[in-house]
Amino acid sequence: MKLVLLFLLTISSLFANEYYAKANPFEKFLIKSDVSGKVVFSDEFKEGKNSDGKIIIKIDDYIDSIELNTTKSEISNLEENILITKKLYEIDKKAYEKIKKLSTYSRTQKDKKLTKMLSSKANLLNQKTTLSKLKLKLASLKDKINKKNIKVDEKYYIYKVYPKVGDFINFGSPLLEIADLSKARLTIFVTLEDLKKIKTSKILIDEKDIKYKIIKTVKVADTQNISTYKVELSIPAPLIFSKLVKVEIKWEQLVL
Repeated sequence: MKLVLLFLLTISSLFANEYYAKANPFEKFLIKSDVSGKVVFSDEFKEGKNSDGKIIIKIDDYIDSIELNTTKSEISNLEENILITKKLYEIDKKAYEKIKKLSTYSRTQKDKKLTKMLSSKANLLNQKTTLSKLKLKLASLKDKINKKNIKVDEKYYIYKVYPKVGDFINFGSPLLEIADLSKARLTIFVTLEDLKKIKTSKILIDEKDIKYKIIKTVKVADTQNISTYKVELSIPAPLIFSKLVKVEIKWEQLVL
């Protein structure tokens, strides 16, 4: 028997495409006002710095604060009155329950006791309804005051402070522009072939093998960058943002 040995020579070819992208902040936000009023404090010196978690912009909340304290006092007094009214209702209820089946009391006497009990109950329910409305008012005032004292989480970078002291702002007016500099976002537009292979490819950033994460791939061709597909990557925060970086997508193909 003749044995025929067939040897297949396999050649591994390395393909690579280069793209360029700006290392932008991972997220950028524009904070707009939810209220209107006069700006009484604006810390413009916070621009270009990381937030310290303190108030950056304050809109006049003097009247709101007075109303808040008044509402708190009203709630406290009403809660005390409710306890008293509840006790009175319990007394009136017991008094009615005690005589309602006794034949020694006339219908008129029983009706008076019933009316007094029902009046106490109605008063109690009205007070509870008023208390609910006051608590809603209190929550609304707290929310309004909170929206007039603008703070930013310490993880954010203050890019722009818009209003100045004395400015009157309306609902929707821009207040702050902030950015998340904890990492960077790269946006590239790749070929269809690179899009198909990107999750199994090796990606180098400025010719370095650094940690990255693919956060978005768009499978519909871009309308401006014709015949290319949008891909977004996140990388560790660079020393300088907005600089141009090179993104290399490398993948192997077997050739027989």
